Amino acid sequence: MNFFLFLKFSLVGLLGVGINFLTTWLLKDFLRVKKYYSNSLGYTFAMIFNFFGNKIWTFSSNSELIYIQLLKFLFVVLIGVLLNHLIVFYFHDKIKINFYISKLLAVAIVFIWNFFMHTYFTFNYFKYF
Repeated sequence: MNFFLFLKFSLVGLLGVGINFLTTWLLKDFLRVKKYYSNSLGYTFAMIFNFFGNKIWTFSSNSELIYIQLLKFLFVVLIGVLLNHLIVFYFHDKIKINFYISKLLAVAIVFIWNFFMHTYFTFNYFKYF
């Protein structure tokens, strides 16, 4: 694994987490939007940022096949959203862990999924693997 690539992916992801939590917090606590709608919108805004941040900076992908990359990205993200919801639901509603701690656990788990899938599938960074 390329450490510098992982570091760049992590930095983009960290900014994405900030966008995710800030959006969720603003919607849930200030606008009183239901927590799972807020969670979905926070995740969505972060993923839009992550696509362009990773395409341009992390993987330096100037492929003209942006629509193919976007479809692959959306596929990975949709599975990530499902995983995110299941993890938040499990830890918050079933185990009774604080909502934001549950969300943090979900983000950490889905981050690993996203790194491997975007590296090898979405942006095909290591073309020979």
